[in-house]
Amino acid sequence: MKIANLLLLCVSAMVISCNFASSTMDNLMPGCAGKTGDVLVVMNDDSYEGYVGDTVFNWLSQPVLVLPQDEASFKVIRIKPSGYSDLLKKTRNIIYCDINPNNVKSTFKIEGDRYASPQILITIKAKDDSTFYNSWLKLEQFIYDTLSYAEKQRYLIFFNKYREANAENNLKEIHPYSMIIPNNYTLDVNKPDFVWISNETSISSQGLLIFSVPYKGPKSFEKQSLLAQIDSVLMLNVPGPADGSYMAISKYFEPIQEAYMREGNYISEMRGLWETKGDFMGGPFVCQSLVDTIDAKMYNIFAYAYGGKKDKKLLVWQLEAIMSTFKINHKETDAKKD
Repeated sequence: MKIANLLLLCVSAMVISCNFASSTMDNLMPGCAGKTGDVLVVMNDDSYEGYVGDTVFNWLSQPVLVLPQDEASFKVIRIKPSGYSDLLKKTRNIIYCDINPNNVKSTFKIEGDRYASPQILITIKAKDDSTFYNSWLKLEQFIYDTLSYAEKQRYLIFFNKYREANAENNLKEIHPYSMIIPNNYTLDVNKPDFVWISNETSISSQGLLIFSVPYKGPKSFEKQSLLAQIDSVLMLNVPGPADGSYMAISKYFEPIQEAYMREGNYISEMRGLWETKGDFMGGPFVCQSLVDTIDAKMYNIFAYAYGGKKDKKLLVWQLEAIMSTFKINHKETDAKKD
């Protein structure tokens, strides 16, 4: 597949996935089936039992980045085309692999809500295993990202229906930003320079910390500068269960950092592990940092999860869905005043 054609397909598919949440709220289609992270792969026996099947399975089931224990990104459920029943067509995530000598041209297509809602159906057509394999290698990261995005959007659809309105209003009263707060979360601390939102159960803990620091130019986004800022805030504001204990970034694993654009904002995202100095608790964290150019502040949204021996993947995905709704509100209003 030519690079230009691949890019065009990716752009078209991204448009579908970006409209995923809004397009599935009010339709009358049956609900999708399966658990969060399930992916139904429809592929013939010969291909699946060879290198093509190994490649697809290994890619989809790769460990999620930066968790205390390895957890597969997706659970792969494979069936052959003859078993692709009407019931299975309602699965939340489907990759239909049409490997057939009659397919003169290789194609790649993503559809939303074809048989159920909310659903992602990915169809890849190729004439033989070799052609499919080459197409898959070019598309695999995009497929992974699309499926990950879809699962977080499903959480967001649910969170958007059940929101803690009082907490959201209290947040907006003293801050120039807003964020969806699901109704199982509480606004524990709401200070001008520090916010703590949490969801505590008998087996897990999820939290979001929001704090700002003066923006001092591009160097503020450098990893070591961000880590120092985060550690300083955690030590002062997040005590642990034992006297004198506090949350800190774990030094046993080097956090990974990437950057991307979201709704016109440059986002720096770090993933790593946190620990409790003076105690034994720990878990994964995700921190997103962006700049408010009106007030020359850098906002950091630090999400953490704790689950003991419980899997952490779903806890992190839920937090990432909530984080994606963080929005600085006063930019447009202030600009109009000028």
